[in-house]
Amino acid sequence: MKTEDWKTERITELFCSLTAIDSESFHEKAMAEHLRALLAELCIAAEMDESAKTTGSNCGNLFARVPGTGDKMKETPLLFLAHMDTVAPGNGKHAVIHEDGTITSDGTTVLGADDLSAVAAILEALRELKEENLPHRPLEILFTTAEEAYTVGASAFDFSNVQAKEAFAFDCSDRMGSYSATEPTLLSFAVTVTGRAAHAGFEPEKGVNALLAAARAIARLPLGRPNDHSTLNIGLLASGTGTNVVPERALCQGEIRSLVHEDALALYEETLRVFQEEAAKLGAEAAAKKNVHLTAYSIGGHDAALLRYQKVLEALDIPKSRKVQYGGSDINVVRRLGIDGICIANPMYLAHTTKEYTKISELAELSAIVRGLMVS
Repeated sequence: MKTEDWKTERITELFCSLTAIDSESFHEKAMAEHLRALLAELCIAAEMDESAKTTGSNCGNLFARVPGTGDKMKETPLLFLAHMDTVAPGNGKHAVIHEDGTITSDGTTVLGADDLSAVAAILEALRELKEENLPHRPLEILFTTAEEAYTVGASAFDFSNVQAKEAFAFDCSDRMGSYSATEPTLLSFAVTVTGRAAHAGFEPEKGVNALLAAARAIARLPLGRPNDHSTLNIGLLASGTGTNVVPERALCQGEIRSLVHEDALALYEETLRVFQEEAAKLGAEAAAKKNVHLTAYSIGGHDAALLRYQKVLEALDIPKSRKVQYGGSDINVVRRLGIDGICIANPMYLAHTTKEYTKISELAELSAIVRGLMVS
């Protein structure tokens, strides 16, 4: 068997074993303990931080340092990130390998390629460095919790422990060789409309219908794509206590994403203004609160992490491409902190659905990219 075939078989086996571990967001403890054991087999000591005290996860983020070797041992470290959590339904996952080289779940859960394909690739690359005694610069490895919940784990991590100036996360759904040229500001919001309750059958005219005010406001909002670089959505609406009561309160929850940070904030202010105007027309009131989870960034052509990535792609003869992404990643966090990072494509397709799949050939390809970055 060729070395490449053996490596492909090994990373496939590793990926499938990882998917068998339940690790929905905020319940990553079993995954973290397993990864810490796998790193220990490579003589890499991983520490779990205390972020669980604030994130609500049942474990912390996992962080490890790998000393540099050879003539690269004194160079500045590189940071590699992947998240341990999966979305629901993610418990009881069972990987199914198909003859065409794809891997799916059994159709009842997600597969977990988002982001376990990245975890497997990082571990395989680390194993190859050790087995082949390859000179490499110092490395920092961060496996985060609750990334799917708006990067909660990475946001709670103490990056003062990190020495790297360049970071690479593998959490972008696209063909190999792609990267996210930009990721958005993402904020969630909740608007509460307060009216006045009344009996809907005896004296409805004495009530102020909060639900009606909310509905009129929602109808006025530019839901969907209000412009060519932003999205606005109302996803949850709760109101009322019974069909015979004029609803006194209505709670509307939604999110805004924009590739321009200031435009995201402006859309929020417009949303609040519309709710307040419609509430006032009926004699109700509207109040809102927001939570900015991610801050938009764009990667310039001379970013150090991007240039390093492109050189690795050239060496591997993998075509490079860029994409605009409206999802966020842990890279939003590291760039906000001044670390030059990029979010790189990994083989996860139809992510967040029970039809999610990955490709065996691309798992091997991703591990080669990770390895190339580590020894660059």
